[in-house]
Order: sequence, then structure tokens, then C-alpha cells
Amino acid sequence: MSQGLRRRIALRDGRGLAYRVYGDPHGSLVLSCHGGLMSGLDAATGDAVARSLGIALVSPDRPGIGGSSRSPGRTPLAWARQDVAALLEHLASPAGGSLDTDRFAVTGWSEGGQYALAVARAFPDRVSAVAVVAGALPLADPAVFAELNRTDKRVAGLSLRAPLLAAVGFAATRRIARAFPRLTAEASGAALDASDTRLLARHSSWFARCVAEGVADPLGAVDSYRAFVGPWGFSPAEVPVPVVVHQGSADRLIPAAWASRLVDELPDARLRRYPSEGHFIVLSRRADVLASLVTPV
Repeated sequence: MSQGLRRRIALRDGRGLAYRVYGDPHGSLVLSCHGGLMSGLDAATGDAVARSLGIALVSPDRPGIGGSSRSPGRTPLAWARQDVAALLEHLASPAGGSLDTDRFAVTGWSEGGQYALAVARAFPDRVSAVAVVAGALPLADPAVFAELNRTDKRVAGLSLRAPLLAAVGFAATRRIARAFPRLTAEASGAALDASDTRLLARHSSWFARCVAEGVADPLGAVDSYRAFVGPWGFSPAEVPVPVVVHQGSADRLIPAAWASRLVDELPDARLRRYPSEGHFIVLSRRADVLASLVTPV
């Protein structure tokens, strides 16, 4: 496998699924579910840590993101049962690196949290552990949606009610991210906690590239936002796999209180809080997150 380079496989329904591999290409499989308006490239900052832990960190682009084809209306659980199933079959083959897919772990950051849980729900006998990093509660519940940050509520509402207008906005975001990476990071960091602002300043090129891929297909970004606030296809109570929820107490995108509520809803879950840290603990706490998947908590 070409480490960190995007590869693409054909799915049975004619769509394509793109993915990258970081860390040890022959190591223990950990599937990484990227954040919202990002792409599978967001796992790149975990390359060195994954290698040190003997992890093959496989990071797919979800439908309509980066190099993966659109699939409008698909729930996280449907994605896991169809796209992830095909990816696992490929990874177990010589062409995919002959990885051991009979037992693997999953991590998901931000919007990716619900997809990580969906994989555990779809493959409960194969997933050994899940790490949810700054993940959301099911937002199809109007009471929970009301607690979401103002920006995401506005973009989600536009994606639901005026998808073509939302797509125009995502196309503009793509152009800005490609042309002005530092400005993209600064603009995003301005609405976040100070710890996030500092992290984005250090990783502005990575962040802008992830965003540009995340909105490469503006209509795919609309699909993604709709899925973010739509039904998961399952409830957290149906996930029988051990879960560690990682949450920064200063997160301004995901209410920190959601982490405790998610842990309460999951049958087997623990919470790790990071005081004075925000949403981008995916950068500052990558070692803790990945270690929680391969060592006892």
C-alpha cells in the first residue's frame, strides 16, 4: 500500500470509495472516520503516532467527500453496512494489504463519531473498541439540535431547505481554502477556544487541505450536512462494543455536556475529559486516542 496516498476502489453499485492508510501498513487495523467538512486526509496528523503503536490507520472518504462518490440520503448505519463492508473485504485482500479485518478498532472525530459508532453497530463481533472524539448526540432529536452551535445549525438548515444555495456557499469555501490556507484556518479559529486557535495556526496547511477536499463536491458537502443532523439508523443503546469518549471541556462546537450524556446512553462507555482544551483534541490528544484503542483503559 502507498502510505498516505489516496486509493480508490469500485463498489458493487458503481460508486467509488477513496481511502488512505497511515501508520504501519502491516499493523493492527484502526478505521478512522473523519470530521464534518473534512476528508480522510484529517488522519494524516496521526501517521507517526500510529506507526509507533503498530497501527494501520485506514481513513476513508465518506460519500460525496474527497474521492468518494455521492450517496444522498444514506444513514451512517447504511454506510457502515455497505461501504465499510466493501472496504474491509478489500483491505483483507492482497490488493488491499492483507490486513486482519476479523478484529479491528474504530475512531471518529466530531461528525465522524456517529459513523464510528455505526461501524461498531454493524460489526459488533469484529470491532474491539471505539474512540469517539468530540462527537455529537443524535441530532434528529429537535431538543438536541436546538443545543447545537449557531453556525452548524444555520448551515444544516440551509442544506435541508435550500441545498443549491448551500452548495454555492460550499463552493466558495473550497476556493478560499485552496487559495488562502492560512486565512481559512484563522477564520475558523476565530470562533473557537484559544487552544483550538493555536492548534489551527500550527496546522493551517493541513486544515485547509482537509476542508478543500471536504467540499470538493459542493453537493456532496450538502449530503454530508444532511446526514449529520439526520437519523443514524440506530440508537447509542444498540452499540455493545466498549467505547471511550474523548471530550475537551472548552469545546465551542460540540457542547461538552453531550459527552456525559452519550456515555450514559452507551452500554459500555467511559469518558476522558481534557480541561481547557477544545474541539481539536484530535490534534493534541491523538496519542491518547489511539492508545485507548490498543491498550486497556
